Amino acid sequence: MPRTLWAYILSAVWKLVLLSTAILVAVIAFAATVKPLADGKLTPVEAVSFMYFAIPPMLAFALPFAAGFGTTLAYHRLATDNEVLAAKAGGISQRRQLVPALITGVVLALVLAGLNEQVIPRFLRSMESMITRNLMQMMVRTIERGESAEFAGLEIYAARIGQVDPEPGSQVTALYVLGDVTAVALAEDGRIETDVSARRAQLWMMPAAAAGVEDTDDDVAVLRFEDLVYSDEGSFQRWEESTTPPVRVPSPFADDPKYLTFGELRSLSKQPEKMNWIDEQRLEVARRIAARETIAVLTSTLRSQGEARFRDRQGRDVVIRAGGFKRGTWELQPIEGTDRIEIDMYLRDGQSGGGVDRLAASGGTLRVESTQKDPTRPIDESSLSFHLSLQGVVLLGAAELDLESDTGQTEQAERDLHGLQPLNDALKPLRRLSSTQIIAEAREATTRFETGTESIERGANALEDMIVHLNREIISKQHERMAMAVSCLVMVLTGAVTALRLRDRLPLVVYLWSFFPALITVITINTGQQVTHGTGMVGLVLLWSGVVGLSLYTLVAYRQVARH
Repeated sequence: MPRTLWAYILSAVWKLVLLSTAILVAVIAFAATVKPLADGKLTPVEAVSFMYFAIPPMLAFALPFAAGFGTTLAYHRLATDNEVLAAKAGGISQRRQLVPALITGVVLALVLAGLNEQVIPRFLRSMESMITRNLMQMMVRTIERGESAEFAGLEIYAARIGQVDPEPGSQVTALYVLGDVTAVALAEDGRIETDVSARRAQLWMMPAAAAGVEDTDDDVAVLRFEDLVYSDEGSFQRWEESTTPPVRVPSPFADDPKYLTFGELRSLSKQPEKMNWIDEQRLEVARRIAARETIAVLTSTLRSQGEARFRDRQGRDVVIRAGGFKRGTWELQPIEGTDRIEIDMYLRDGQSGGGVDRLAASGGTLRVESTQKDPTRPIDESSLSFHLSLQGVVLLGAAELDLESDTGQTEQAERDLHGLQPLNDALKPLRRLSSTQIIAEAREATTRFETGTESIERGANALEDMIVHLNREIISKQHERMAMAVSCLVMVLTGAVTALRLRDRLPLVVYLWSFFPALITVITINTGQQVTHGTGMVGLVLLWSGVVGLSLYTLVAYRQVARH
């Protein structure tokens, strides 16, 4: 009875397939764990969990080869023991004897398709989550060794650091307490620009939403200094506490579609800004549009009112008095009838008695601050802020602005004021727009403003190219996953047919005749995926050519077996 024979062959095939898969996956998973373990990103205990999470992703490559190997050995043993010949003599054709291989291939193809589309992306996330969480722990270990760690643009030193349990019910996922903290921000030339000394500090890790950040799903970290002395460009202040802006904890999930399931890939094509690199470009284009709109407003305000108001990162109100901008430049013109620009920097209480630093400068240039594409940068730096470069600066304190008087004055050749944010943020409404809407807004801005729109147009073109690039990557990933599943079916049939065709050869030789065509198929699939990602749909022909070629190779081998 064919069913009895099929059950017998299935039993022999599946024993070898499962054993081969288990061994191959264990080896590959261990190899994937070695590097993060050696780099100190995982402890020995965490490495065991990491290996567990690595098993399903490794199945994507291990299962087709292990299935082909197991099927080849099983059918080769049947052929060398003359069981195939005996079954044929009993009226069971070789085509019917290959039914168990077909059943095995179909089942494994369906399993692999499900793994590729639903299971493997989730386990990849778990693997990367372990590495991501440990990046923050690496920062803590760096401080524990007495070395500096970078955070929010600051180099952080602490005499001691320890982890404590967050308060019950809080959204803080990890809490570290630092003692005797020093933090410095260095300028590009290496000089100390900002210096903070604090008796104590707390480092929190929490979901972005808990920190009031709505435009990211990342976790964030926040550092709060307590009882601190703050020095910025020679200006000293003492505060009870100060908190850094939230800082993204690097997450790769929003950078690579391989972490997304089939349904998530479909939605990604409609919302490409879910990818961090596209979202950064979307925000960059929004910033350029907002900057151009803000400059137009500032120009009008300076001409009509003679002053423009900002707020710096320390919460101080900064008032710039000037005659406007020189045409086509960012250079400020002196106040009409004078040869100077005036700047008032109000302390924390604003104009209600908190004090004011008064500056006069012979010249100044206002520029939009660029955002660094660095996952450790403070999130609020993606809001619109300006950088004011002053020349020929005279610090007058609270005295009257009289450049001819030397009383209480301090002269500086240059001074830079960073993080100046306009009171009316033109970026806020633009941040809510999708990538497609931002591109449309950019096109409209290039027609609304006569000058200063070149960077907006370049940014919009770059964003469009990124979206096209992402859509190609989505298509290439979807076809790669489907092709790998189909190739698993073909590899199983290839192994079975090759074993029948080369029954008189050694098992290893027989497997090599099926292994190398299978290897070429996998290489072709991966190469086709990269070509599709890089150039377009023409890569799909290459991607599927490997599967078609292996199918033809198997068909030719089968016809040789059937003929003899």
